[in-house]
Amino acid sequence: MNNLVKLFFASFYFASSLVSSAELPNIGSSSSRILSINDEQLVGDDYMRQLRAMAPIVNDAEINDYIQHLGFKLVEKNPDAQDRQFSFFIIRDKSINAFALPGGYIGFHTGLIAKSETESELASVVAHEIAHVTQRHLARRLELQNQLSLPSLAAFAAAILIATQSKNSETGMGALMGAQGLAQQAMINHTRSNEAEADRIGIATLYSAGFNPEGAISFFEKMQENSRYYSNAFEFLRTHPLSRSRITDARLRAREYPRRTHQDRPLYSLMKEKVKAITAKITPITVDKMRKQFKDGEFKTAAEQYGYAIFLIRAKQFDVAHKILKNLRFSDPNQASYAIALAQLDIERKTPTNSIKLILRLLGQSPGNQALVETLAELYIANNEHAKARELLLENIHMTEYAPYLLKLLSEAQEGSGYKSEVFETEGNFLLAMGDLTGARIQFEQALNVHTEDPYARARLNSQIAKIKEFARQRSLRH
Repeated sequence: MNNLVKLFFASFYFASSLVSSAELPNIGSSSSRILSINDEQLVGDDYMRQLRAMAPIVNDAEINDYIQHLGFKLVEKNPDAQDRQFSFFIIRDKSINAFALPGGYIGFHTGLIAKSETESELASVVAHEIAHVTQRHLARRLELQNQLSLPSLAAFAAAILIATQSKNSETGMGALMGAQGLAQQAMINHTRSNEAEADRIGIATLYSAGFNPEGAISFFEKMQENSRYYSNAFEFLRTHPLSRSRITDARLRAREYPRRTHQDRPLYSLMKEKVKAITAKITPITVDKMRKQFKDGEFKTAAEQYGYAIFLIRAKQFDVAHKILKNLRFSDPNQASYAIALAQLDIERKTPTNSIKLILRLLGQSPGNQALVETLAELYIANNEHAKARELLLENIHMTEYAPYLLKLLSEAQEGSGYKSEVFETEGNFLLAMGDLTGARIQFEQALNVHTEDPYARARLNSQIAKIKEFARQRSLRH
């Protein structure tokens, strides 16, 4: 992630997580009277639209589908979450962090997923962030904009980022000292109190969802131990302060529940290895190193071999990747991840017909599987069957709510199948989801000038243009 993107991301993240609590209302109805859940949702929607445009969000359907299912499994077991919207996403960043935005948007860095050792550890972080949303910690921080403005928070966030990453330590510390007036001790105190509450609710949710509550403790202990040696690697500790008393309290809460073991699902291990593979640097040195590890038998599990195959596809080492994936499918023909990886390999090799029947069969067995839908659409497009891709994506258009990048795939399918009148609207919806209000409006206005047989198109387009005007008005009020 380049520095500009990091600064932008930090401004939004710190705006939602590092705000003073000196004059916050108590938890409960008083907060609701000042900032409604609907208003909080509108703010969060706008933050997320802009975040999609600037941050390196992982657009892998399998990984996203996994984190969505894990998130909603935990949401179902949090009784305060039933009236809230949630959406889970992943940021491509090697640091270990997780965060919640207003409106129930919860993000995880790839570094956190890669560092987790069990699914219970990962689930403990998800449950913790859900608790921040349900307890309205974010809404109450937003209310403080009267005392501490969003631009000021962005400046403070940027100063911290410069101080921790600048090669010139004097420049970094100078920037931090310049913004120090914004960093009141109440920020830390408020965060600690919120963390204790999120720990309590998160551990209860973790247990109710069938996970091992000890996963929260092992994650805390891992963070504390490693932070002694890698002080800049664990952003989670900066934004989620961890003390001995917090670990002790969490351990006592976890022990209130009967002892339980949780068997990690194979999909957790596969997606963890896939995250590692898609974020690894592709260089002659890394390719040689991993080749030696594979030759020496260091990739013992199926998940590790799968991750290596994904890495090889990215490194254009197609023959070895194909052999590994074929062996994995032979050992477990029902594991869709292996078939999806083989399909991606066929797309790279320009032999998409080799995988179309297999993915079609798997989709018939698991209708609505986002990863299979996207893979099949990509296979159709690669095979110049754009009409089939368009029909498939339109049948599953609801998926774009959580995966707006599918709209780009739909636009390509519409263009390739001759439905050019639809392309402007689809591109407009994509740009709107990405926070580009001006670009989206231009696309919708162009769509109004194109002839279409759709009798509802004009009303739909005018509705989207009206939404953009309102979004722009609300955004100007917040800034």
